[in-house]
Amino acid sequence: MSRWFGVGCPPVAGAAAHADHVLLSSVDGLGADFVCTHVDRTGAVARTALAVRLGGSPAGALTPLAGPPDGGRCVRFPGQDALTGTLTAAEIVAASAIDEVVGVGVPVAPDSAVDTLGFLRPTFAGERLVLLVEPAAGGVLRPVEIADPHECCGGH
Repeated sequence: MSRWFGVGCPPVAGAAAHADHVLLSSVDGLGADFVCTHVDRTGAVARTALAVRLGGSPAGALTPLAGPPDGGRCVRFPGQDALTGTLTAAEIVAASAIDEVVGVGVPVAPDSAVDTLGFLRPTFAGERLVLLVEPAAGGVLRPVEIADPHECCGGH
């Protein structure tokens, strides 16, 4: 039986792809099939936290969680490696743990083309894993979160 646990999170700065690499390296060896970042607001100051889903009982001091964190952003999930190139929304759902592809300002049909850009970070909405997409050039959709977003407003 798989269970969710909270894990201590190292401080990270930089682009999303770099931050994800640092976070994933902090849980290497745990055998987690899901790894999510989320905001922990239980302390006096909110902080980034990690949640993992493990198939067995973990070694070490991990905090049991009732389930995936609502709004948890998945940096590792089953089927992730198969999601490269341009796929239909139905192919994304069929090949991975993603339950639904949802458009921001645009409807998504099962045959809607999604250019994955090689970087998908779906989020948990309750117990459902949802990938948010938006319109992109060429009549395809793309993930709302991209690996290397540009700085706006002069970087401040």
